[in-house]
Amino acid sequence: MDWGRAKSVLICAFLLLNVLLGYQLWVDVRDQAQSNLDFTSLSDNAQQAMEDKHIQVTAQIPRDTPILSKVIYQYTGQDVVPTPIKLKSSVDSQLIFNEDELRNQLSNEIPDIENYRYDPLVSEESVFMMHPLINSDLPLFNMNLQLYYSNQKITSYIEPQWTVSSNQDQPKQEIISASNALGTLIEKELPESSVVKDIALGFYGQTLDTTHQLAVPVWRVALDSGAFYYVQAVNGEVIVPPAAENKE
Repeated sequence: MDWGRAKSVLICAFLLLNVLLGYQLWVDVRDQAQSNLDFTSLSDNAQQAMEDKHIQVTAQIPRDTPILSKVIYQYTGQDVVPTPIKLKSSVDSQLIFNEDELRNQLSNEIPDIENYRYDPLVSEESVFMMHPLINSDLPLFNMNLQLYYSNQKITSYIEPQWTVSSNQDQPKQEIISASNALGTLIEKELPESSVVKDIALGFYGQTLDTTHQLAVPVWRVALDSGAFYYVQAVNGEVIVPPAAENKE
């Protein structure tokens, strides 16, 4: 055996491993630095309130502030409690964790399945929840496609009947940052010892008149207690959801 050559190969392998480990360390440090930057973007008052109330933030704070508009929509189904529709063929419930495959399996029976996104934070025992997407992008948090499952199989569903109004005259506005929304909650709303585990951008529907709803951009803040808070992402107003919506 050529020991000199083998030694050179081992040295090169160790050098390559060190380079890869160094790169991974740099990525971890960079991500941590970005997280710290997001965290320190909270106002001084919010940081002080966070300390005084012993509030923890384990969620990554989003930094995007896109330009969004409110959206008018209306329900088109009957005003009765819907009955679950049984699937012709049950589907493996594990597919919920592979949404592309899930959509493929259910596309024949739920044609609009492409326009929904799974939300594990609001899913319940025996029911997976998926929110409809506005503009094929952001979820409408207080509307759900419900997928019922048992024995590890999805067996039936209830799909919300709604449509976006054709008459939209809503101006687009840049939304407030997630840091500002979170700061408002920390200072004024969150109880002591809260743990913020998720912050997400989406829409929340509010009654506009007898037939129409107005979906407004919101930052949804989820606590590990199961409670949800919504901050209107245009004016910073806190939206109080119905008591039944929170699991706390």
